[in-house]
Amino acid sequence: MDRGEVKVAVMSDEEVTAGIQSMVRQSPAPFRPLVVLEFAVGAKQSAIEWMISKLQGSEATGGAELEVSAVVMTYKQQTVLYIGAKNTRLLSAADMTSLCKVYKDNHYREFTIEDMANFKGIEDVDSFLTTAEKQKLILHEMEAVRASDEEGHIPGYDKIKLWTGKSILKKYLSREIITKMYPLHEPEEIKKLGADWYQLKRVFKEQPIDDIRHYFGEKIALYFAFLGYYTIALIPPAFIGIIYFITSWQSMYREAIFAVFNLIWATIFLEVWKRYCSELSYRWGTIDMVSSKYDEPRANYYGTLGENPVTGKPEPVFPKWKRNFRFYCVTVPIVSVALGIAFYIMLGYFIMQEWADKKYASEKSWVNFSVLYLPTVIYAVLIGIVNAIYRKVAKKLNDWENHRLQSAYDNHLIVKLILFDFVNCFISLFYVAFYIQDMALLRSHLAALLITQQLIGQVQEAMVPFLFLKRRKKQVDEVLKKQNALQKKEYFNGEIAEDVQRQAGMESEMEEYNGTMDDYLEMFLQFGYVFLFSSAFPLAALWALINNVTEIRSDAFKMVKVFQRPFAESAASIGAWQVAFELISIMAVMTNCALIGMNPEVRKLLPSDVTAVNIVLIFVAVEHIILAIKVAVAYLIPDQPKWVEIELAKTAYQSKLALQEKHIHRTSQDKEKIDAVLKEKSQ
Repeated sequence: MDRGEVKVAVMSDEEVTAGIQSMVRQSPAPFRPLVVLEFAVGAKQSAIEWMISKLQGSEATGGAELEVSAVVMTYKQQTVLYIGAKNTRLLSAADMTSLCKVYKDNHYREFTIEDMANFKGIEDVDSFLTTAEKQKLILHEMEAVRASDEEGHIPGYDKIKLWTGKSILKKYLSREIITKMYPLHEPEEIKKLGADWYQLKRVFKEQPIDDIRHYFGEKIALYFAFLGYYTIALIPPAFIGIIYFITSWQSMYREAIFAVFNLIWATIFLEVWKRYCSELSYRWGTIDMVSSKYDEPRANYYGTLGENPVTGKPEPVFPKWKRNFRFYCVTVPIVSVALGIAFYIMLGYFIMQEWADKKYASEKSWVNFSVLYLPTVIYAVLIGIVNAIYRKVAKKLNDWENHRLQSAYDNHLIVKLILFDFVNCFISLFYVAFYIQDMALLRSHLAALLITQQLIGQVQEAMVPFLFLKRRKKQVDEVLKKQNALQKKEYFNGEIAEDVQRQAGMESEMEEYNGTMDDYLEMFLQFGYVFLFSSAFPLAALWALINNVTEIRSDAFKMVKVFQRPFAESAASIGAWQVAFELISIMAVMTNCALIGMNPEVRKLLPSDVTAVNIVLIFVAVEHIILAIKVAVAYLIPDQPKWVEIELAKTAYQSKLALQEKHIHRTSQDKEKIDAVLKEKSQ
């Protein structure tokens, strides 16, 4: 049968498999490694062989049914596995995971084997799935291999116990039996993407967001889209800030006008971003992604092996009361202690600053002038160090809470990080603004924190990776020279080409990409610095804009040249970060109204007999008016463009018609069967 004329009706599992296999046989492809697993030096042979058997084993026996080729490097006793998969296996996994692909009507739909003939590009099975999708599916199948009741420990490691229903691969990784796992880059594709993305000649050009999505997945593409959108949104407040800086206009309305503009502008930016995000997610087929009780649990989720009450599929079960107990009785107290530590570090900073001020006042020399700003620099560095330590603690706590869904896990981690970083980074600003009530000190302190943290971030993210990149290349060359006497032990489908081994050796030395969490957190803090106290430091937006222009390209450089390729992840939005940014914009109304209300020039406008209580009520009323304007702006800007709403409605209508047609077809078949039975009985 010609592949371009594939017609698949409702079939049994055996017929579906046979159909795919007949299609694949017409386009035979050699073993192509897509994912690499590196075992620890000296890992027990029985553990390695058990993992290989699990990866190669059939689905019926609890295996992943993948292709595996192993290379044993005798000079350092390390085994490296190269993982691939047949097209039949990948298409089956795409069906099971509801992967969205372009249908014949040019809309994205969940891929099904029954209806695969109607998906665009199925004629060329090898290229129907992108490399990123293939790697994502392979990861899913590897993580889906879970321990049974009889498998109590890892062979060769009697002390490493296995939870029933826990991902075996995740256990290998957490106990460092497997030290590295990464999908391989596509050399030509990544080279082309880099040329269109981070080179200097493209600094002021639009990012290739669709290409980023194609190569890295929707989650990373949405991060870079948001970073680019936010950077553009900083241009108007930065421009006004420059005008304020170079002009001599002084008025009590000056800060008020700028603050009100920023507060309304932040709302417009966040609402317009939601519209743009919905356009992207619709175009990429992820707009209908909604987590629910029938979603698969994440790979690290563990518990007694039970059954999903909705789908009936076997999965780990962990009591909700245990998770709540861990959160309220352990996590909350530890986070509270961390917040207390951040508060005392802030007090220590002000004690140091007071000492520096006195020292400069006693002798106004250049040395003492530099000492004057030393406490702020030290405090900014301490904030970074404490944040880094807390992030590790927060992740450990989040892992221990054992959330079932990846979305719940991410949201809880985001809340932990935001809460601490907000207190750690902004508590000193609130202290200066509303306790000391020194606007000059607030302005200098805000500028020092913002600029210092951005400079440290740029050095860490751009300069250090660039300096170490060439050194890594030399290290890889030295390692590969030692592999001349490799003893290869092939478990499946032939040898691994030397250029592939060289590529894997190079990528093994690259840094692992830890996701977008830290990048979003950095933007969240910067957003707070710019908008929470915008009336005090109008140039904050300019510094943020300059930082972000370089941030986009430095992050792009790292993704292409420094980091191992991450596994692609689907996403319909930036998730809980949208809510976090909106909360900051609401808090900014309160802080800026309070700052303006404390301005002596503003208070002179009020009658002299107005009491303190009435002053508070006046500015609370002003605050509510601004909040009402923000709500009105958010309401007037729909979250989705009209054309997206129409297309979604069309898709829902077409799905309804398809279900009706299927129901009519089944009813017709049932009537024919009934008539046949009745005719047989009558005879």
